[in-house]
Amino acid sequence: MPRALLFPGQGSLRPDAVAPWLGHPAAGVLDTVAAAAGSPDFWTQAQSPDAGRRTAVAQPAIFGLSLAAYRALRDAGVTADVVAGHSLGEVSAATAAGCLSVADAAALVVERGRAMAKACTRQPGAMLAVRRDAEGLADVLAEHPEVVVANENSPEQTVLAGRDGAVRAVAEALRASGVRSLPLQVEGAFHSPLMSPASFALAQAIEHTPLEDAEVPLVSGVDAKLVTHGDEIATRLVRGLTAPVRWTSVLHRLVAEGVDEAIEVGPGGVLAGLARRTVPTLVVHTVATPDDLTALLAARDTRPLDHARTVTR
Repeated sequence: MPRALLFPGQGSLRPDAVAPWLGHPAAGVLDTVAAAAGSPDFWTQAQSPDAGRRTAVAQPAIFGLSLAAYRALRDAGVTADVVAGHSLGEVSAATAAGCLSVADAAALVVERGRAMAKACTRQPGAMLAVRRDAEGLADVLAEHPEVVVANENSPEQTVLAGRDGAVRAVAEALRASGVRSLPLQVEGAFHSPLMSPASFALAQAIEHTPLEDAEVPLVSGVDAKLVTHGDEIATRLVRGLTAPVRWTSVLHRLVAEGVDEAIEVGPGGVLAGLARRTVPTLVVHTVATPDDLTALLAARDTRPLDHARTVTR
């Protein structure tokens, strides 16, 4: 059964996500993240009710929790044939694939989060979730070209991004045509041209960070292509700040590569839900806590976990 590990992005952090990993054998990565953040009380900050909205805190926290869960899976013998990550999660996926050390990846994520938070302050923006098949959506976007598609999350959901006023105008135009939309609780217009300054900062950081070739292939959210070369992955990590996340295409690519089991590795459970709605035939699990891992292993104890499998490269 070819297996994919999926790593979540921003929007997945919950205040109760940290405590289950404190003191766990796999939690050494949390110390690495706190050191990269330059804050010994980082994980206390990450447990505050508003941490999920604070880009500079949420991104390192989600990365750290995802890598703790990944280490616990790996130590239990659960391996990946292919990896993928939603936005920030692509850094986590590249780390799990062996492209980056945890320390180097943590430093990149801290820089990514800070740069994106700064871009949000300099160029305020917003994000709006709408139905993917909303009638009149294409016409409304044609009238507001400064608002772009930021995420193609599932067959039912598209997320838009742009400047505050423009996004509000799109929401009003959709409402007038009977289409409901939902503003997202984020600091700015992620995956839009407003993130260009952050993209430049991340490119500079990656230029001084070695990325090895992947030990298992990675399906990129930028274009749903299967990549293994370190330089190709580095390019996509940078492009991913301003390009839309093609998550629906990622899931279909995984299935086309023979994947029939996926494990969301990290907090939130968002990707598991998107996978079930997009490719109902996929067997999906979530490992957000040590208890989740225990339950997964208990359900699978009748067959080996690390048998040989193949994904087309």
